[in-house]
Amino acid sequence: MKKGILIAIEGIDGSGKSAIAKELVDFLNAVGYDAILLKEPSDSIYGEKIRKSAQRLPPEEELDLFLRDREIDVRERILPALEKGKVIVMDRYYYSNIAYQSARGIDAERIRSLNEKFAPKPDLVIILDVSPETALRRIKRRGKLTAFESRDYLEKVRKNFLKLADERTVVVNAEKGLEEVKKDVFAIVKQLLDSYGSRGG
Repeated sequence: MKKGILIAIEGIDGSGKSAIAKELVDFLNAVGYDAILLKEPSDSIYGEKIRKSAQRLPPEEELDLFLRDREIDVRERILPALEKGKVIVMDRYYYSNIAYQSARGIDAERIRSLNEKFAPKPDLVIILDVSPETALRRIKRRGKLTAFESRDYLEKVRKNFLKLADERTVVVNAEKGLEEVKKDVFAIVKQLLDSYGSRGG
């Protein structure tokens, strides 16, 4: 591969993103790719502020923090890794930004435009689709809910994710068990990587 590949794993809270993203990186490294896992929000001062806020920040302030955090992530981690030819698996990327912040009333296309001014477009976006009911059941099993996790809000966010589906996007049924979802995701990613290989990079 002449350049790296950027894959984003997206979906509402409780869809299994973090588990699938980690398993995918392990799988890719095992079959010979140089793959890394990156998570957003990152560990920057802006990402920390997002994670540590006990209540939701005002929508515009929240969006600004996500953008500032992502600018650092792109500059310091994403672009250097792509230049080295790595496969980057993102546990959330700017599609989450669009889905979550537009559910609070900010224009989705404005959010996309602000992100795409500096953030490279992913080669593949996998949206793990799950109902809010299933998601909340899983979230409750792992601990207390955050300010991002109410049924009505997650329903809006889920609809927004599905609206974002385009030629870069594959929607995967994440209601199934982890092993089945893993198989689906691995097959989709392998198809992408094989297509890059057949094009010579």
